[in-house]
Amino acid sequence: MKKTLVLKCLIIGIFISACAAVFALFGTYTRPQKDVRSLTPFLNDANGWEIYTIDKSGQHEPVQEPEALLQLAPGVPFYLSRTLTAELEADGYTFLLLQSYSPCAVFLDGELFYTNCPGTVSSMEHISFPASFLGLSARAEAFRCSLPEPIAGKKLTIASAFSEEQEYYSMPMVQLSSHAIESELSMKGANAEMIPAAGYAILTLFLFGIWLFVLFQGIRMPHILLLILTAFLQALAHLRQYEFLSPASTAMDTPLALFIPSLSMLLPAAFLLLEMDSRQNRIRFGIVLGISAVIALISPAAGLFAGGLPFDSSFLEANEIFYVMLTALLIFSILEARQKNMAFRIFLSGLSITIFSTALIYAGSLLGSGYYSSNIRMTLKLILYHSPYTFFNWCAVLLFLLSAIISLYQVITRMIQTRTNLALQTELSNQLDSRLQSQKDFYEARLVHEEETRALRHDMMGHLKTLSSLLDSQNTTEARNYLCGILRQHDTPAAEVFSSNPYINAVLGSYACRCRENHIELAYHIDVKDCELPATELCLILNNALQNAFEAVMTLPEPEQKIKVTAAVHHHMLLLRVSNPFHGTLRTKNDLPSTTKTETDHGYGLSNIRRAAERRGGSMEYHTHGGSFILDVALPVIRQEEV
Repeated sequence: MKKTLVLKCLIIGIFISACAAVFALFGTYTRPQKDVRSLTPFLNDANGWEIYTIDKSGQHEPVQEPEALLQLAPGVPFYLSRTLTAELEADGYTFLLLQSYSPCAVFLDGELFYTNCPGTVSSMEHISFPASFLGLSARAEAFRCSLPEPIAGKKLTIASAFSEEQEYYSMPMVQLSSHAIESELSMKGANAEMIPAAGYAILTLFLFGIWLFVLFQGIRMPHILLLILTAFLQALAHLRQYEFLSPASTAMDTPLALFIPSLSMLLPAAFLLLEMDSRQNRIRFGIVLGISAVIALISPAAGLFAGGLPFDSSFLEANEIFYVMLTALLIFSILEARQKNMAFRIFLSGLSITIFSTALIYAGSLLGSGYYSSNIRMTLKLILYHSPYTFFNWCAVLLFLLSAIISLYQVITRMIQTRTNLALQTELSNQLDSRLQSQKDFYEARLVHEEETRALRHDMMGHLKTLSSLLDSQNTTEARNYLCGILRQHDTPAAEVFSSNPYINAVLGSYACRCRENHIELAYHIDVKDCELPATELCLILNNALQNAFEAVMTLPEPEQKIKVTAAVHHHMLLLRVSNPFHGTLRTKNDLPSTTKTETDHGYGLSNIRRAAERRGGSMEYHTHGGSFILDVALPVIRQEEV
């Protein structure tokens, strides 16, 4: 038993390790090793920039706090200046990425490099920006160019100003990149959406195949269709995100995409609702889920009828209801788990492992200071505090994965149960066949006996008539001789009766004939009185035991071909022993005996004997002693109240 448990744990560990290795392998194609270097200053953090203004006399006036720039009048320029380091050049940062909602001009070592206000810049010291900036209002104007090499030691200066048209004030977005980084980010950004999309598509086909397979096996599990639809929607959602990276593809840019985020959360919750055993819990959570579905789907439906674009804002407007739904799901999951619902025990176990792993990863990131550690901290903070859409998207993924694990567990359990029931039905059928065969042998013996009795009666009538004629003729000597001849002709032993139990009598009678035909000695001692015995189990046990013994002695020399059967009732238990000569080493296979000497399984049918005995509350034991194989079976006698 311990070896089996260790083997199962080892197999599970190997499977989990294989899954982790596959995810780690494909994860390397979705995460860049080097990101764009952000140099963007903020109103509360200069981020390494020297910030100043220039007065009319050309003097630099440092700005200690970036927020002080908000006091400048529209169009008044301010300057961001820093020296590019050799470290940036060594890391391959050769592209300058600039994005700004404001008028700006870029200088490199005092020379104008770029401006989004042509014709307004005279020199770096006497720059002039218009108070009203006519740039792009909805999105910042983006600038991307290669810096002249070498960049180490060059001074980068960005002049900017706030305009009257700005609804809010922000600093220019400044980033450094390279051709290799841009290519890697582009490729891995696409992979970050396409690989999950392909994974969900494979899961969709996999779950659909499982559903069809169990359906063909006669097992109906319609709620798996909810998970199939969820996986399909998740694949479409990632394809839609991919289209944002590839504007040329617009197949998923449809208003129906508005419903994907909400449905990805609602469908796994509906699956878990159907898994609840308690009718009361199902009704209560069903009410919460129904209200959540109505509120979550009204907003995208309104946007659809209003002709809005398929953005995620409609989902964000209604996402607060999902906090209530997730809280209710957690509460009812705990209630179901306490009622020994295995589906929700798996759900809570997976949820606990996820939370513990996330906390462990975050704790590990706090101990590190590299790129990955900071990226992990930033991502977790973004998900948990700053981006409800991302948080609920990950919740939907977690609900789907845990529900998929539950469905696979149920499929495996139902398949095992179906196979077990089939094996039980086969065994019951075999038992019934054995019982019917015993009854058939018994009644056939009765029919033969009755036929012989009728033939004897017919013959006796003739004999009596002959004797009567001889006696009438006073031929007493001939009559006496004729009578002696009849007695000699019918001087046959009486039919052998092994037991008062008809089933034992039938089975032993059948094997007694086979033993006589093969010159095998069959010794028996049966003392079961008039006790009621379980006929089905008794016939199966005795048939299998005698069949094993018969096959075993057939391989031995004729002088050793002996079978001994004893049966007695003691303290309401039938004690049955069947023994036969045995030579060689007794070996066990699957906890049942087998011999290597004859290369045949001595224990053929013993598993059926053990199951039949245990089903009636009995037991089976076997051992070797004095050159014999001994099989002992204990079987409870049927009490009067059971009859």
